[in-house]
Amino acid sequence: MNINHIHLPDWLANNWLFRKLFLIRKLFLSRVSFKHYGQMAEDISLQKFFPNLQQGFFVDVGCFHPIKYNNTYFLYRKQGWRGINIDIDSIKIEGFNIVRPKDINICQAVSSTAGELTYWTNGFYTPTVTLNKEFTEERSGKKYQYISKTVKAEPLTDIIDRTKFKDRPIDLLSIDVEGHDVHVLEGLDFDRYAPKIIAVETQLNDFQEIQQEATYKLLVNKNYTLANWVGMTLIFKHASFN
Repeated sequence: MNINHIHLPDWLANNWLFRKLFLIRKLFLSRVSFKHYGQMAEDISLQKFFPNLQQGFFVDVGCFHPIKYNNTYFLYRKQGWRGINIDIDSIKIEGFNIVRPKDINICQAVSSTAGELTYWTNGFYTPTVTLNKEFTEERSGKKYQYISKTVKAEPLTDIIDRTKFKDRPIDLLSIDVEGHDVHVLEGLDFDRYAPKIIAVETQLNDFQEIQQEATYKLLVNKNYTLANWVGMTLIFKHASFN
């Protein structure tokens, strides 16, 4: 039975034994494509920007799963990259600590300012967790039932500053936060961290609509151009990166 979109009772969701058994199944027994790890093969396109870069630095906001649907696992496994994985759900970060212990794995929300925020989730270990209420209003009741919870949030700069990667420019920034991406970007010091490549999920299919979004406008103003579009992911390249 798939329990990703089921809201479990707290006594079960917080049970130590259940969580460990669930993660064994989720991390090691679920089907994974070995041709690519990104949901729509985004990682294949991203690799081409860094064909020879060893020991690169990535930040993955909304990391979800350490292997499946992950834009950074190939770089972690094959090219020796290391980085920071961030997600709201503690169960997901537990999985990263098991599979990717050489990364820094952090359970919290990322936003433009610090504080406690409300987020919405439609199940246990669901890929659809968001800080954007409008995102849930468009989907709630159609297929899934969303419930609200609270979480600590901080700007991305503050989070990175507490790690060993402080002041190190980012090679790849991957963001999958269901409509909250502009707030993640607003909390990043681009002067210090200057990502070479930024991958951002979009829910839009029309390029003219994408051009009107705050995320697109912010990145264009930061001297980024749209270098590729793979499935639901927009890939931006900074003008200084060849």
